[in-house]
Amino acid sequence: MQRRFRWSLGVAIALVVSALQAAGAGQGQNGERPTFHPTKTTWGDPDFQGHWLPGGGGMMEAPAGQPFKSTVDPGTNSAFADFFPPEANRTATPARPPAPRRPMVVDPPDGKIPLQPAAMDKRAEIMAHQDKVEYLDPRVRCLQSGLPRANLPVGYNTYQIVQIPGYVVLLYEWNHMTRLIPLDGRPHISPKIKMPMGDSRGRWEGNTLVVDVTNFDDRTWVVGHGAPPEGAPASSLTTGHGVFHTEALHVVERFTLVDADTIRYEATIEDPNVFTRPWKIDFNAFTRAPADHQLFEYACHEGNSRNIKMMTGFDIDKGKQE
Repeated sequence: MQRRFRWSLGVAIALVVSALQAAGAGQGQNGERPTFHPTKTTWGDPDFQGHWLPGGGGMMEAPAGQPFKSTVDPGTNSAFADFFPPEANRTATPARPPAPRRPMVVDPPDGKIPLQPAAMDKRAEIMAHQDKVEYLDPRVRCLQSGLPRANLPVGYNTYQIVQIPGYVVLLYEWNHMTRLIPLDGRPHISPKIKMPMGDSRGRWEGNTLVVDVTNFDDRTWVVGHGAPPEGAPASSLTTGHGVFHTEALHVVERFTLVDADTIRYEATIEDPNVFTRPWKIDFNAFTRAPADHQLFEYACHEGNSRNIKMMTGFDIDKGKQE
C-alpha cells in the first residue's frame, strides 16, 4: 500500500513538473519572447513572402546633450497607421504590444551615431542649407533612398517580398526601388560599379536572412525618416538626417521573423571616412499588411517643378539655379 502511494505520488509530481515545463516552453530566459519558427517555402527557406507595412520606429539617435531614458511608447507600432487610419469595416492589422521607445541606434550604447569631427561639421553644414538644391535631402530630390534608409519607417512607403529558389526580391513602393538578392554565394560585382542601393549578396543563418551590401555611390544619406524638418539644426535632430557617406560604405543587414506578422531588422554600418567605428540599428521594421494590400505606382514631385523653383531657386526645366 505504501509503495503504491509513493508510486502514485511520484507520477503526480512528474505530471505537474511536465505541465510546468510545457507552460514555460513559450518563454525564454528572463521571460523574453521565445524563438519563432516560421513556415518554410516549398524548397525549404524561411518564408518571408507577402506585403508589408512600415513597422514601428521612433527617434534614430538619442538627443544631443541628453542622457537616454527608455520609455514605453503607447502608440501604434506602425508608421503607416499614422498616415492612413483604418478604414471602416476593414479587418485590422494584428495589434502589436507597446515597444520600448528607444533610439534605433543600439550600438554605441549611448544611442548616438559615431560621426568623426569633420563629418559632424559637414552634417551641420548640410542641415543649415536645406534651402539650396546641392544640399537637399536626396529623397526630396526624388533620388533612391540608399541603405539602410530604404527600410526605415515612413508612411508613404510599403513593401513586397518575393522568393524564388536562390533569390529574395524586395520591392519598395517608394520610387520603384527593387532589390534582387542572390543566395548562391556568388561574389560582389566589380568595385568599379557604384549604385545608390549598392550590390546585395544574401545567405541564411538559421531563420535569419543576412545581406551583405557593398558598391555604393555617395549620393544618398545613410539614415533619416522622410524629409528633414525645415530649418532644424543638425544638433537638434534625432531622426538621422544629414548623415552622409562615401563610396566606402558597407552595410550588413539581418532580417528575422520574430512572429508571423513582424520582421525585425538589424543593420551594421561602417564607413571609415565618416564614422569613428561601425555602428548598429535595430527595430521592428516590417508589419504584415492586410490581405488586400497592394503596391501602388509612385510619383515623386510629379508636376511640382514650380514649387521646387519657389523653395530653392533651382529651375528643373532649365537645369540651373536662378
